[in-house]
Amino acid sequence: AVSPKGAVGIMQLMPQTARELGADPSDAGQNVDAGARYLRGLLLKYLDDPFQLRKALAAYNAGPAAVDRYSGVPPYPETQRYVRRILRQVRPHLD
Repeated sequence: AVSPKGAVGIMQLMPQTARELGADPSDAGQNVDAGARYLRGLLLKYLDDPFQLRKALAAYNAGPAAVDRYSGVPPYPETQRYVRRILRQVRPHLD
C-alpha cells in the first residue's frame, strides 16, 4: 500500500525514513520491524514529556520536526484525527 503522500507498506513508512532505518519498505517484515523501531525511537525522544505518547504518535504521522515546531500535536487535521483514533484504541489497555 502506498499513501497519496508516498508512505509505503503496513507501517506506512516514508521512503527516507525506511532508508534511515535500513529497511526495504516493500518487504512486509522489514517494514513492520522498521516501523516498530521508529516508533520506539520517538517514544524515547519524548520519554520525559508528560505527553510522550501523544507526541510520539503525532511525530510518527507528521514527523518529529512538525511536533517540535508546534511543541505538540501540529494543527494538521489528518494528524489530529490519527492521534485521537490511536489513543481511543490504546487507552483501555493502559489502565
